Formats: sequence, structure tokens, C-alpha cells
Amino acid sequence: MPATTITNECLGEFFISNGKGKPAEKFDNNFLYSGTSFYEVLKVKEKIPLFLEDHLERLTISLRESNTGVAPPLHLIIENIELLIDLNPSVYEGNIRLILHFPAKLHDGSHIYVYYIPHRYPSTEERAHGVPLVMIKAERKHVHSKIIDLDFRRTVNQKIINANAWDALLVDSKGFITEGSKSNFFLIIENNILTPPEKDVLPGITRKHIFELCYRTGIEIKEEKIASGRLESSASCFISGTSPGLLAVRNIGPFFFNAGNPLLEKLTHEYELLVHQYISNKKRI
Repeated sequence: MPATTITNECLGEFFISNGKGKPAEKFDNNFLYSGTSFYEVLKVKEKIPLFLEDHLERLTISLRESNTGVAPPLHLIIENIELLIDLNPSVYEGNIRLILHFPAKLHDGSHIYVYYIPHRYPSTEERAHGVPLVMIKAERKHVHSKIIDLDFRRTVNQKIINANAWDALLVDSKGFITEGSKSNFFLIIENNILTPPEKDVLPGITRKHIFELCYRTGIEIKEEKIASGRLESSASCFISGTSPGLLAVRNIGPFFFNAGNPLLEKLTHEYELLVHQYISNKKRI
């Protein structure tokens, strides 16, 4: 057992462990210090887990790329998520963390944990004026897999706190921007959108839907390596993620941007319509 433990991040009345509801005050996340934990964070809105199918597909890919042999069937994972929502009737909107924890060897099988976690959604002012980011020299160990890395998260979080920033923008050893620590990054150049190549970033679920919306609405979007020095001559940029959706950036260190870009406003509106339609379709099932 480490000298310092992880702060209990479990919210609500109950969490789920392998299909069983347990009181939230009994939750102990020190299991994260051992073994390997694959995870997804889902946003629940109107008691509907948004884009659940996309999250499960990404989780499956993470497991496959790690050569994991024994993983629970997807229907079992879905049942755990639904049970969490049922056992916490007072939670209408929030974020859920889904963890598949392998205590020892990956092929020994996993434990399912599902629980509500603290979240931060943008305020009306932040949506209107954008949020600050901080740039840091850092790279993920597992670019395409959501595997919990406590040391990485602790280091990045401290830099975010020190800079009073919304998120940290990761810059690789060659000076290229890859992604935010909890988000994907996009530059707006005139009427075009640029974003780092998928091979260099965690393929975010919101990022995926941004591409689909751009293709559908005729907005030009391109994957391209973005040198950090390019920020100085850029007018607008934004991030995307489970909690913020699409969110304008106000500044990255000394570089300031226009948060009221018409292209971003159009894309944000289309994304909000997509979320509304997804919820409506799920409620009809």
C-alpha cells in the first residue's frame, strides 16, 4: 500500500462492482495502484449515457491492441452501467467512469467498476469567451488506449492547477502539438479546421463526431501535424471532449484567440443537435 492514497472520487449513493451495487462510502480506488486498468468516461445527460456504442467500441480496441485475452462481454458492461443509473435516481446529469481492472496478468480476467465521478462542465461565460490552456512537454505512454497512468495524471494535473488552466496541451519532443490531456485540439485557419493526425492522439469520441459533422455540413477538416510555433499566427482554436463538448480556447499561454468564430459556432450548434437527437432516439427505444 502506498504512503499516500487516491482521494475517493466516487459520487452518488452507489457504485457498481461486478454487477453488484455497493454504498459509495465503501468505494476504495487504491486498486488502481496495481495491475492494469482500462477505462472510459461517459457523460450522462437526462439519464442517457451519451454515445455509449462509440465508447464501448473504443474500449474494445484498447483491449485488442493490448492483446487482452479475457474481457467481459459488452452486454454485461452495459448492464453494469444501466444498474448504476438505476441505483442513483437523483443523478440526472454527470460523468461515469467505467473501469476494466486486470489485477495481475492481462489474461487472468478483469473486474468491472462503474461509478459517478466529479466533473467540470463549462460555464456560460467560459462558453462565450473561451478557456485558458497551458502547453507542456509531455507524451502519453499509450497513445491509442485509455489505460490509467496515475503518475502522468498527477503531474499534468499539477501543471494545470499551477497555470490556472482548463487543460494542458501536450507537445511532443519534436515540438508538435498532439492533444490536450483530457481533450482533442483543433485549429481554425480561415474556413478550414486542422487537427493533429489520429496516429498521434487518443481518438476522442467527440472528435469522431466532429469529423462526421464536418463532412455532412461541408466544412473542410484536415489532419495535419501542428507545430507549437504556429499558434502565434492563428486566430481561433478549440478543444473537444466528453465534458466540454466543443469549447473555444481563449488563450494558450501568451497567445490569445477569438472565441466567437462563426465556424466554431456553427459546428457547436450542429453538435448540440446531434446530442439532442441521440437522447431522443434512446428514449424512444
